[in-house]
Amino acid sequence: MSQNQISIRWFGHSMFLVSDDNTKIITDPFDSSVGYEIPDVSADLVLVSHRHFDHDNVDGVKGKPEVVEGIGEKSSKGFKFNGIGSVHDDKDGTVRGKNTIFTWELSGIKFAHLGDLGVMLDDDQIKKMGLIDVLFIPVGGYFTIDADVASKIVSALNPKVVIPMHYKTEIMGPDFPISGVDVFLKGKENVEKVGKNTITLTKETLPEKTTIYVLDYK
Repeated sequence: MSQNQISIRWFGHSMFLVSDDNTKIITDPFDSSVGYEIPDVSADLVLVSHRHFDHDNVDGVKGKPEVVEGIGEKSSKGFKFNGIGSVHDDKDGTVRGKNTIFTWELSGIKFAHLGDLGVMLDDDQIKKMGLIDVLFIPVGGYFTIDADVASKIVSALNPKVVIPMHYKTEIMGPDFPISGVDVFLKGKENVEKVGKNTITLTKETLPEKTTIYVLDYK
């Protein structure tokens, strides 16, 4: 990769590898029960939004990465992460617990990963997040926000790039009663089905209007 170029690879569910020439960051690694193959991947840092089996398989990531989790400003390996408190359900976290939204910057691009957000963002959370370039957002419903709420969050944050996650694919068994990505995509403009599991971005070439990139997990 050239300087300032960032690669984003989706492994399925909420697990991504966000990397430049110097740093590899993994988000919410899943275990084998989700249905996706556990990737042979190493990282410098792993973000964990909450301690559920499909989001916290840190042991499955090679390279002895540092784990970043919890609310507040975190510094790790020269990077600053902002953990913003949220809930995993619409009963104030009493059903599925708490969830952490993470924002961070890499090669000049500001990222936000919403984890298993369960409700619409409030004004305080939106303010704490600030201007977002790339948004990883759950869209499948049931365990998280659904396509409707996800659409409202995209409108509120107005990111340059939206990458949907945590939706049903053919690899997942019946234990995941969530919707596929097409429910979220319906009626949307600027949708690009990438046809592979990786995209590369630079700060200079980010789209002017919000663009949704749908990645394949393999």
